[in-house]
Amino acid sequence: MVMKKFDRWNGKLVLGTGAVTGHQHTIRDSKARLYELDNGKRLLKLPRAVILRHEHGNTPAEHRDIRLPAGEPVVSYKRRYTPDGWEQIED
Repeated sequence: MVMKKFDRWNGKLVLGTGAVTGHQHTIRDSKARLYELDNGKRLLKLPRAVILRHEHGNTPAEHRDIRLPAGEPVVSYKRRYTPDGWEQIED
């Protein structure tokens, strides 16, 4: 299995960026790692519990921070099937 490590942006790990609002789901823990697998999925490596934040400049967050336990969850994104094939649903 091939894994490509994601780089940090301004010291934070960005799991995703909303195409509509531009908000980001981020983790600021220096030990957390995010990898893209050769099957297109992403693997999040968390050696300790971390906080997932919803960031959008100075506007209120759409949801509260989420505590993620230590572990190696696979990050998935919502998709839908269209006549042209699968597409990621924009947040």
